[in-house]
Amino acid sequence: MTVKRFKIFLASSVDKEEQWLTDMSRQGFHFKKYGLFTYTFDENPNESYVYQIDFREANEEYMQLCKDAGWQYVDSALKQFHYFRTEANESGVKKIYSDGESVKETFQRMMKFYLILFIIFLTSQIGLFLTWKGQLTQIIMTVIIMLVILLYLYVFISLKRKIDFY
Repeated sequence: MTVKRFKIFLASSVDKEEQWLTDMSRQGFHFKKYGLFTYTFDENPNESYVYQIDFREANEEYMQLCKDAGWQYVDSALKQFHYFRTEANESGVKKIYSDGESVKETFQRMMKFYLILFIIFLTSQIGLFLTWKGQLTQIIMTVIIMLVILLYLYVFISLKRKIDFY
């Protein structure tokens, strides 16, 4: 049976997303596809997986490296977030990266990616302010833009803390 769940995770919370996917697998629901905050699971109570997410541009060599390390590719989001899994009963390391420097580089790639998106977002809003007439719709849009800016700032601060930690 296929089950869908709607859940929102910020880019800076990949560890929480990994834990949630692993917990879902323990309950017999195994992640198979991601699409705009919607996770699709296959039900099978006889299996259990540990999930990891990596952020990078992937090529065949990278995918083969992960496969050789025991990680099965599941899906990707934005062609940057790659979901992997390994059987929960397998012994050994349960992380794609076991060294701090690799983890730090992952968070630095995320920071750069979201900074570029943030700059694009800000420049796309210039027209709103150049044509400002104080209309209700403009005020509502400004409030929404401010909320999005606050969300980006939260993600940047969270990512910066993780980078500094490693």
